[in-house]
Amino acid sequence: MDTVQTILIIEDEKKISGIVKAYLEKEGFRVALAGNGAEGLKLLKEMPDLVILDLMLPDMRGEELCSIIRESSDVPVIMLTAKSAEEDRIKGLASGRTTTLSNPSARGNS
Repeated sequence: MDTVQTILIIEDEKKISGIVKAYLEKEGFRVALAGNGAEGLKLLKEMPDLVILDLMLPDMRGEELCSIIRESSDVPVIMLTAKSAEEDRIKGLASGRTTTLSNPSARGNS
């Protein structure tokens, strides 16, 4: 029997996290939401199978949080970001994230 995989979304914009959550749940994933880095770190203790992490959180930078996650876990991390500069992407990869997705709300705002 297949087990349901859990995805932790750490995103402060409720509209974005709600949309991503709805799509993931429709595909059969269990989704946990955190609105800031501190909440995300607490929920990380539940051992999610994947983390979707916003780059710009209200209480800490996404790169910083990703580095903290990497100290204790090898969970895949996908960074959700409005930043598109190559330098920002390289910094994120150096912090330990797995990949980057552009934030859909950022289209047309660059």
